[in-house]
Amino acid sequence: MYCPVCKGEFREGFTECAGCQVNLVADLNNITEKIKGEFLLCHRCEREFHEFELDHCPGCGLKLVRAILQDDTYVFLEEPSEEYAPEEPEGACNQFEYFVEITDEDGVVILESQDIGLLTKVQEILNGAKISFCFRPPVEQPNHLGSIFGGGGNPLERSFPKVLVRIEDEEKALRLIANHPELDLFAIPEELLEDEEEYEDDEEYEEEE
Repeated sequence: MYCPVCKGEFREGFTECAGCQVNLVADLNNITEKIKGEFLLCHRCEREFHEFELDHCPGCGLKLVRAILQDDTYVFLEEPSEEYAPEEPEGACNQFEYFVEITDEDGVVILESQDIGLLTKVQEILNGAKISFCFRPPVEQPNHLGSIFGGGGNPLERSFPKVLVRIEDEEKALRLIANHPELDLFAIPEELLEDEEEYEDDEEYEEEE
């Protein structure tokens, strides 16, 4: 029996690694058992999925891999794959009527985020307003800021997914998104509102004195 994390070998009768605290497996090259704490991971986006209903990352479309987190490091339970979903990833939303291809020369980024749900909502809003748009998944950026920290897999070495519109639609699209009630992108956080209330109370107290 073997530990899928430290790869230590154990005698028959042991079921869990005392050091890593995960259950043992019979074959490190073909782990069929469900490991304690495992989830599905997109090793490109470094997004975790704890529901096992997905096969591919909804953001970039890459095939998900079984993994666990040990000491802030991802341990793969199967060989990472470079296989992508045959169809466009969920974030691309090519079912929208106004989803089109836009070149970098003709387009401008109006939102860049790791929040695929937010990006999808923005695309729904743009489509409803009949504004043509395009979705771009994250790409590797080897010369980006993240590379100065060394090693691979740093999220700073990749761009975020983004939504683009044509240059002539930029002002209209930004105004629509900024003022849309379902997005509330510029709402003041509750903790700041509480600080503001305390500040006003202090001012009133000073005036009374």
